[in-house]
Amino acid sequence: MGQNSTSLLADLGRATLYKCSQGRVARGVTAAVIAVISCYGSWTLYRTFFTRFSPEVRYGVPGVLALLGIWVGFRLTHHDRFAEFLIATESEVDKVHWPDRKHIHRATVVVVVTMLLMGAMLFVFDLVWQVVFEAVGFLEYTD
Repeated sequence: MGQNSTSLLADLGRATLYKCSQGRVARGVTAAVIAVISCYGSWTLYRTFFTRFSPEVRYGVPGVLALLGIWVGFRLTHHDRFAEFLIATESEVDKVHWPDRKHIHRATVVVVVTMLLMGAMLFVFDLVWQVVFEAVGFLEYTD
């Protein structure tokens, strides 16, 4: 990684894969997200700016930009420094102790009940303050 590290621009022209068996999920999801963003951006460009051009330009420029974005995303996930980051990220996520279904259910029930109780409490406070403001005559001056 240190001295053998190349720049991303130098990596764009290569077709080699960097440690392709490691960090597959993180790298695949990252490449897929970059591809979706690239395709959506190209489609938005097509819909917004290229409606008055000839079909070659209207479809060609956004298509080339989408393919270029997909290629950059693919090469980015195989660039040594970024790939090492994604590999390390996936290995750290594998170390996380994920709660089981029963624990998630209990925590969800606690959150929902707490929110309902807080909502009921705020409703009661609102009613109390409304009675106090009507008794003082404050609400007569708000309209």
